Amino acid sequence: MNKTFTVLTVVAAALLLSMQNSWAQVKIRYVDSQRILNEYPEAQAVQKKLDEIRAGYEAEFNQLLKKYDELNKELESQSLLLSPEKKAEKERELQQLASQIEQYRYEKLGPQGEFYKKNLDLTQPLYDKIQQVIRRVGEQEGYDLILDVAQGVVLYAKPEYDITDRILEELNKSN
Repeated sequence: MNKTFTVLTVVAAALLLSMQNSWAQVKIRYVDSQRILNEYPEAQAVQKKLDEIRAGYEAEFNQLLKKYDELNKELESQSLLLSPEKKAEKERELQQLASQIEQYRYEKLGPQGEFYKKNLDLTQPLYDKIQQVIRRVGEQEGYDLILDVAQGVVLYAKPEYDITDRILEELNKSN
């Protein structure tokens, strides 16, 4: 086992040394996509629109919760005064409202709900545009790789290799 490990280590070292010259010519830069999303006006507008849509859904959801709480309190306060039939009717109404709340949460705010779909509809064109600009800058400047520091891909990079400002400049030109 040790002999195999030693042989593999020597082979890997030899490969790295032989590739050293080719790596010296690779042009690598990075961007901070989170900073682009925070500073690019079009991205800010999309985020504002998404916040408004989410707030609308949450307001409707909170109204349903409030209605449920009111009905539950009404049932608790009147439970001794209600006939068994009337009490059962109120409990069914409460259960139906609870089901309605869960259905609303799933359909509007769930993982495949309306908000998710609207989010995708609004953000995908933005992400495509940013990607196109990054690709265009990479091709114009002759970069071999452009990494995204926000995605955890870059563990260390010198600030002079950051082209986020250039990408923002190009994005703002295209508006």
